[in-house]
Order: sequence, then structure tokens, then C-alpha cells
Amino acid sequence: MIPRRQGTFHVSVYAPLAQATFTPDVVLVRGTVKQLMLLAEAAQSAGVAGGGATMGRPTCSVLPESLQSDTTATSFGCIGNRVYTGLGDDEGYYAIPGAQVAAVVQKLAIITEANRQLEVFHRARAGTVLQNPR
Repeated sequence: MIPRRQGTFHVSVYAPLAQATFTPDVVLVRGTVKQLMLLAEAAQSAGVAGGGATMGRPTCSVLPESLQSDTTATSFGCIGNRVYTGLGDDEGYYAIPGAQVAAVVQKLAIITEANRQLEVFHRARAGTVLQNPR
């Protein structure tokens, strides 16, 4: 039941997205929970968010899951991945199909600004609610 690459597989090439000399099949983002939250909201807004549960072990299955569904996929990471990559306790992964990256990035600035404004609103409201409990 673990997602795996389908079809013929010849080679795998990894590179930072900005330095890639090829069009990626899938982009793997490593980030904090807050960063991944913003990406998930951008993907939702772009209509490419996956509907599956956040994955655990094995971390590598997040890549074929995203490739096969042509939607995003999220992974908490597994202990092997955490040991070998130094993934922090507050980090995880978000896989985006290469063909969908531009749509997600396009929505990301809007989502980030909306969250900045909502944070200001909620912090002010939380202060009022804490001062005047009902």
C-alpha cells in the first residue's frame, strides 16, 4: 500500500529548484510547520492540494504520491529520514508536482500577506478576549 514510482525508472536527479537545469517532475519543500501551512493554503487556493492524510513512514513515499495524484502531498518525515537529513523536530516536507509549482508560487504571495494581516487581527482580538473573558 506504500506509494511507489510507476513505470520505467531510469534516473533520479536532485537539485535546488533555482539551480535546476531541468524541468522537475516533483518539487520537495522542507520547512517548518508554519511554512508548510502557507504552502498548503497556496496549493488549496491554486486548486492543486492533495486530499490525503499527512504521511509518516517512509518519507520517500511522498514523492510518488504527489507524482501519481498530480496534487500536493505532505509528510511528517520518518525517523530514518530525520537521522540522515538532520530534519528538525519542527520540520516536515511538502511535495508539489513540477507542473503545479508555478500555480502554487503565484498564490503564495497572496496567502502570505493574508496570513500576515490575519495574525495582526487575531493577536489584537486575543488580547481583548483575554482581558475580558465571559
